[in-house]
Amino acid sequence: MPICQLPRGSLFYEEAGQGHPIIFLHPPGMGRKVFRYQHPLSEKYHLVMPDLGGHGDSTAVPESVTIQRYAEEVLQLIDSLSLEKVTLCGYSSGGSIAQEFALSYPDRTASVILCGGFAKVESPALEYEHMLGMYFVKSSPKTLAKVIATAHTFDKNFRNELIEHMLKTDRRTWLHFYHESLNYTCLDRLKNLSAPMLLVYGARDFINQHLRAYERELDDFQAVIIQKVSHQVPVKKWQEFNQEITAFIESKVISN
Repeated sequence: MPICQLPRGSLFYEEAGQGHPIIFLHPPGMGRKVFRYQHPLSEKYHLVMPDLGGHGDSTAVPESVTIQRYAEEVLQLIDSLSLEKVTLCGYSSGGSIAQEFALSYPDRTASVILCGGFAKVESPALEYEHMLGMYFVKSSPKTLAKVIATAHTFDKNFRNELIEHMLKTDRRTWLHFYHESLNYTCLDRLKNLSAPMLLVYGARDFINQHLRAYERELDDFQAVIIQKVSHQVPVKKWQEFNQEITAFIESKVISN
């Protein structure tokens, strides 16, 4: 069983493939299972998919949930695997951890990939989504898990797998991850980002308006809008997403 031992317990992760390492970072509650369709990338790359502390099969429950502490947790994980420089691939709020890691540990960051990511919650719709998430974590986490899983897949078996995995999440961790994601910002530090960045959004996703912040703050990054999909790009348009990851890493990381 692949685990990384932390002071407050163990961090469970899946690991596959060889080559350039990619660390996949999930949003509140979801755990590593949301990256099921990224496993084919193991044919070319070294994939590491952790259940962040307080999630899934990890026994480590953070005493205090912050984006910075999750970035520190990722650092402990890659140190345990003896990885020097990694690509961080963050989905939704997992992108906040990816950005914080890249800004805090630039010497350990080869590149950053954000799927449905944001440097700061700047739209009322995204703020409302976070508030709704926090409400349901407190009142009915099972309902929240069902809604999120249903939004991600029509496959009944996969949906049930996601629900089961999400319901393993420590409720306090789940709640505070939402809260920290809502209040996190790295806008004032984006110009310090030295690693190559790829931004991926679904054309139907209201979060894609957050691309404007990166356009204001960064001179050099790549952005891809994937058609006929909303927020759930890694599962609903996984072929295109995986292709974009491959093209980006080959051009911006491997070739350099």
